[in-house]
Amino acid sequence: MDFISKQFGFQPGERCIVIGEIGVNHNRQQDMLFRLIDEGIAAGLDVIKLQRFKAEQEIAMQAPAADYQKRAGAGESQLQMARQLELPDAWLTQAFDYCRQRGVGFLCTAFDHGSVDFLADRLGCKTVKIPSPEVSNKPLLQHMARRFDGLLLSTGASYLGEVANAIDWLAAEAGPRELALMHCLSEYPAPVEQANLRAMASMRAAFKVPVGYSDHTPGQVAAVVAVGLGAAMIEKHYTLDKNLPGPDHQASLDIPELRAFVTAVRQASASLGDGIKRPAPAEIDNRPLIRKSVVCAVPAIEAGTAVTAAMLGVKRPWTRGAVEPFEIEKILGLSLRHDKQYDEAILWSDFR
Repeated sequence: MDFISKQFGFQPGERCIVIGEIGVNHNRQQDMLFRLIDEGIAAGLDVIKLQRFKAEQEIAMQAPAADYQKRAGAGESQLQMARQLELPDAWLTQAFDYCRQRGVGFLCTAFDHGSVDFLADRLGCKTVKIPSPEVSNKPLLQHMARRFDGLLLSTGASYLGEVANAIDWLAAEAGPRELALMHCLSEYPAPVEQANLRAMASMRAAFKVPVGYSDHTPGQVAAVVAVGLGAAMIEKHYTLDKNLPGPDHQASLDIPELRAFVTAVRQASASLGDGIKRPAPAEIDNRPLIRKSVVCAVPAIEAGTAVTAAMLGVKRPWTRGAVEPFEIEKILGLSLRHDKQYDEAILWSDFR
């Protein structure tokens, strides 16, 4: 998929990609927006994600705020809260240019037809994030499929059948597209015991596309486990200060936590390896030290003596050319050519 400055294939065996979600944590302050981008780059994010929406096109006047939004001081009106958090198009354009200049991937969520067109026409984005609330929005999904080559579909609060419907609508409208799914729990913060990370495998098996995880749980445990379960990408909200006003700050990582999070995901991804069972480079020097050789287990064995099991022991280290423990039966009854002392390795060259 094309993220402007970076491209990722999300193929099996490739490292997990880390997407940093700024979302509405800019609090409609331009300096805060660019500080968040800088901090995300410094933390090592692969992609920085923003949101483009027009509140009146997205939310009805009577829509109540979610409980997590009320807890963050949003009041009773979801629309009023969203109006205060719209990202001006001029700032979004500047953020897009800045991410490209800094060489970090850029991604943006679109919540309405106008946002889709803005991202495609004004910014030239090739990939779009489809948010969880739009899984059942067939007209918007069809419009997105016509406008973008890459589609990253979040699936929070969805049944598998609803995800299947969304994929069918996307495919039928525009034919083959680069598609990836993101498992998600649409609560902020999300209870880790409800993360249901095995759903990633279910979607991967059902739809044969890359699957990642949009993590709203506290900390990094769920994300690290998701990497171990094969997540192609991990997304996480971050903020400059969890105590700032706004609906998402309290459920986001602060900057020190973000740095630790990126490191943890990188290490978890690196730890998976290629799946081939063989000695790792770090083990090679230790291999002869931890393996064992057949040794003389009595004070001495004179040359010409036929070896019996009672004369032999098995001890570290392995000596080059030594008889190994699994070969011990092959030397019973053979006569030694050389004297052997206690704990001395028995070599194949010791026999006639």
